[in-house]
Amino acid sequence: MRQPVHRMSGEVHPGVFRAAMLLAALYVLAAWGFAGRGITDLMLAIVSAFFLVSVGLVALLWQTRRRNPRLDLGDRVREPGSFGHWACRDVETSTGRVRGSTATVEILLPIAAVAVGMVAFAIVVHFAGHV
Repeated sequence: MRQPVHRMSGEVHPGVFRAAMLLAALYVLAAWGFAGRGITDLMLAIVSAFFLVSVGLVALLWQTRRRNPRLDLGDRVREPGSFGHWACRDVETSTGRVRGSTATVEILLPIAAVAVGMVAFAIVVHFAGHV
């Protein structure tokens, strides 16, 4: 009986990065649900700027590396395949091989939990009224 051939990839699909950026944006938008009087608005502006700079720098570095691959570091010029094909492959991580779908869940679960939790808190504060 032949064993199935699993192709390996050491790269995360670009769609996973985009989803993480969207979840970070959702987190920041939900945080503005706590805007009120006083210093709260200033603190929210600072946190929003921090997230904007953090996500912006990562996106800029990713785009730069993608458009200008370093052949001396082993970068390859290639277009990413579909997410479905990537999710079925094994991905090499620092702790070993995992399926692409498992890697996606492990990458997105923490930021998704925080973003959804912040949205839930913002909804509660909106309906309970500002204290």
